[in-house]
Amino acid sequence: MDEAVNNENTKFSSIKKNPKALLKLVNTYVRVQLIKDCAYVGFVHSIDPVTNSIILSVPHDNGHQTIIVPGHAVLDITQEELMDHIKPPQKKENHADTPEEILKRKEKLISWFKTNLLPVTEIDDKIIIGNVTLLKPYKITDISADNPIVAMQIRNVIDTMPKNFQPK
Repeated sequence: MDEAVNNENTKFSSIKKNPKALLKLVNTYVRVQLIKDCAYVGFVHSIDPVTNSIILSVPHDNGHQTIIVPGHAVLDITQEELMDHIKPPQKKENHADTPEEILKRKEKLISWFKTNLLPVTEIDDKIIIGNVTLLKPYKITDISADNPIVAMQIRNVIDTMPKNFQPK
């Protein structure tokens, strides 16, 4: 199977059940041939091993366009030679918050919720606002609630907090 990935022309049906072969395609420049005589050329960002759907970063103007190709539509994958003028997409650096930044954000949010007259309690590393829980590192994506409408309202409260808000 490894030879199939290194081969210029790779029949997708022969490698789609092989996770190692699929993993070797990540970050390579490929042509994905689809049903109905359609094809995309770009960098493989990732492949879903269950559905075999492919996320491609296709060079577009001065950047890249992300395209999701459903696995059932893929006929085969051909590794392409990378031209000098085509640059791979740049990975965004993941900034990890320091414990001090997380604690400061937690205190700031608790104060903001109290300013907005919301019932706030603190249990361990969690901020509890009624039936909504805000988990560490206390960002909008860390809201946990059974009711999506209430979660959205808490998100809106967080969004309206001024950048220069100082906890009391």
